[in-house]
Amino acid sequence: MKIGEIAKAAGVSTSRIRFYEREGIIPAADRSANGYRDYPAELVTLLRFIEQAQGLGFTLREISGVGIGTGEHIVSCADALELLAGKRDSITALIAEAQDRKQRIEALMAELEASRAARRATG
Repeated sequence: MKIGEIAKAAGVSTSRIRFYEREGIIPAADRSANGYRDYPAELVTLLRFIEQAQGLGFTLREISGVGIGTGEHIVSCADALELLAGKRDSITALIAEAQDRKQRIEALMAELEASRAARRATG
């Protein structure tokens, strides 16, 4: 399949496909006699997986480290569950850190507002 056909089928841009290929995220395409890239139809599944994984917060480095197979489910359920659990745990930690930061900001704001009100009352 030509790059435009693959891009349309996977819902990604041709420049993104070229980037993934340059970075080694996807295998290099075969070249036809005229020099055009010729991609296998199975690449659509891999590109959709990459897009879905990025949408869930996985980095390209994390994605490229995943063992990719063939077929409809290119990552085993066991591997996918392990990766998803790890991402969930890191997001849970980020949420806890953000909530703590929010509480400290609100405490500082309350302290500054009280200080400002005290100065107005004595001023």
